[in-house]
Amino acid sequence: MGGVRMRRIARLLPKFGWEVVVLTHARNETSVAVQNAPGVRVEEIKATDLASVYRRLRGSQVNMQPEKGQSRPTAQKIGFTSEINRWLMIPDKIAPWRKPATQRGAELLSSEKFDAIFASLDPRTSLLVATDLSERFGVPSVVEYRDLWIGNPYYHITQPTRFHTWMHQRLERRVLRRAHQVSAVCQGIANYLTSTYGKELRAPVRLNYNFFDPSEYPEPPTRNQPRPFTISYTGAMYASRTPHQFFEGMRQFIDSRRLTPDQFRFRWAGGAAGINDLSAVINKTGITPYMDFLGMIPHREALKLMMGSDVALLLQAPNDQIHIPGKLFEALEPASRCLPSPARAK
Repeated sequence: MGGVRMRRIARLLPKFGWEVVVLTHARNETSVAVQNAPGVRVEEIKATDLASVYRRLRGSQVNMQPEKGQSRPTAQKIGFTSEINRWLMIPDKIAPWRKPATQRGAELLSSEKFDAIFASLDPRTSLLVATDLSERFGVPSVVEYRDLWIGNPYYHITQPTRFHTWMHQRLERRVLRRAHQVSAVCQGIANYLTSTYGKELRAPVRLNYNFFDPSEYPEPPTRNQPRPFTISYTGAMYASRTPHQFFEGMRQFIDSRRLTPDQFRFRWAGGAAGINDLSAVINKTGITPYMDFLGMIPHREALKLMMGSDVALLLQAPNDQIHIPGKLFEALEPASRCLPSPARAK
């Protein structure tokens, strides 16, 4: 949801009188390009990516797509490039971007008038850039939390030592002390920030939920021919958001209805990380013949997938008030098109 939310905000702000300048990393084969829109200017800033350098030295490339004929996912494990990021890249793997981004931001602030600096986490480095520029030029900064800085569930950013944890705590405290306004995309994050840093915040945390833009969605596909009942999931699965219970329930559903793979499909676009027994649960439930694993796909294709499905799956860990699935909001638009009109509902 990160890049998607940022593109939406950048595209919609000019409609409310803002002129937007976006500082972003240089586009590459694995990143989603920031889309230009009226009233939006994009500044691409190059920086060294140590993980990419290592992959080039090895002659390997990142392939986020499943191999031909692959119908089941495999969970990513911590490799050497992940260890580079965990141990050396503080606060995250785009740390080398901080200096050139701050330099370009300073050039812009020296030559033009800006009313605010907005930065959204993740990545954490963007918050440091915003804080540096706000302190230097006195322009108010607005810091948004789409996730937690410390406590994020993805395994590969777990801090390896107490020193790393201390460094992150120190950097986060600096950002929040200097931010003129802090916002969060869910109540759980707002509560956490208030309880942890409340006395150090300049103002109460504001709540700004995720949202969807109806203009991004394709038209629902026509259904002239019989097709299988389809459940789709778009997104990642990880340690605190696992598919185990769903796969077991899906197996019971298949057996109770005596469904064939031609009658029922589960389509998964995304990936998995930190689930050591993912293959085991897939083998145990025997759902591979019913699964279409698509790997990482463009956002527009994910929306198309949801529009063509009967059910959009969302996974939420019990008692987790922090990590609300961002796709919840994107699933609202397809669902609303399937609801009866008020007159028919009456």
